[in-house]
Amino acid sequence: MRLWLALRTWLTGAPHALGFSIFCAQVALGIVIFAIFQEFVPNNLGASDGFGGYLLALYGGARFLSETPAGAISDRIERKYALLLGFALMVPALALMGAIQQEWAYLGFSALLGISTAFIWPATYAIGADLYPPGERGKVVGFLNVGQLLGFGLGALVGALLVETVPDSLFIIGIVAVGGALMTGQTGVPAYRRELGMVHEERPPLRSVLSKRLVFLSALILSATIGISSLVPAIRPYGDNVLDISFAQLTVFLIPAVVAGGILYVPSGHLSDRIGRTIPLLLGQFLIIAGAMTAAATTNIFLAAAATAVIFSGHVQQVPALNASMMDLAPESYRGTLIGWSVALSGLGLAVGPALGGAVVDAYDAPMAFQVGAMVAGFTAVLTIAYGLVYGYARPAHPDEAEAEGTPAEG
Repeated sequence: MRLWLALRTWLTGAPHALGFSIFCAQVALGIVIFAIFQEFVPNNLGASDGFGGYLLALYGGARFLSETPAGAISDRIERKYALLLGFALMVPALALMGAIQQEWAYLGFSALLGISTAFIWPATYAIGADLYPPGERGKVVGFLNVGQLLGFGLGALVGALLVETVPDSLFIIGIVAVGGALMTGQTGVPAYRRELGMVHEERPPLRSVLSKRLVFLSALILSATIGISSLVPAIRPYGDNVLDISFAQLTVFLIPAVVAGGILYVPSGHLSDRIGRTIPLLLGQFLIIAGAMTAAATTNIFLAAAATAVIFSGHVQQVPALNASMMDLAPESYRGTLIGWSVALSGLGLAVGPALGGAVVDAYDAPMAFQVGAMVAGFTAVLTIAYGLVYGYARPAHPDEAEAEGTPAEG
């Protein structure tokens, strides 16, 4: 009861409209990235099992090239408008996928989809950092990622159930979901920066925010993203060749992983606010290693489902910690730029990881791809320990918190 009361109290201040708009957009992304890239493209367009990994690589590469400029744009305008632009760009990407069903054309469409999401995430996280103090940012990231995960999970489930029977309906459902994101963003997300004088403020030079710590954190974000995303191309061949089940059956057995992630996202963010960002990140790597090695070693569907839940739980531990860490280092004047850089690194990881996983699947098999993902997570764990030893394990303090606790201001 006490846990529910605490959760209800916190949810009253959560960014509900922003979270729901992300949920809607993620329904469309779940349909595309999971069902269309991994099942529709190989079966309907005659591509190889590893081709979905190459599509994800182009999607991630486009994000990497676009997200830092997109974040810089969100520093100069209302962040809400950058968010809406990202949603709007998703519509032609989905429409073209439905209209032109050719294997190589999908490479360009996946890049366009990456450009569209490049505007969404810097604006989303910067809004959270603008409107919430440092002591609540991990929880805000967790709340937003609940919407992300549940939306993606619902899209993946709907896609898996319809991709073999009425695949063309998936593109329509995706466009409708993006329309819901647009409407919610327009009506529910505030435009506040001009009123607070943030749009045309003078900014210090960019080099003033660059540091060795930023470089180290960037390496952590890239490595962590490569590790988890390298597992994605292994999912479909793992179900076909190891577990001997259909894509729809495999998706049903992934539901416990999505549920576990949805339950843990907000507590994981709260944990990173209470004990610092580093320990939850390290815990996440250990969970990913354990889950990936278990999946690689088993042919039992129930044990495999439990292993994927452990992998998801590890991912859920690392995401709030990494994103809140970048928020902590980013001053308001460069918040969109640095958060854009952070999610650009995630985009680069989404380019390198699936390409790596797809290549391993094509050259060897799905269990080997799980083992490679576990090795990358092990490398990330070593980096995390080194980061903690150099910079400490506590969350950086912030002047606002000192004032909130009653510390007298100077002057």
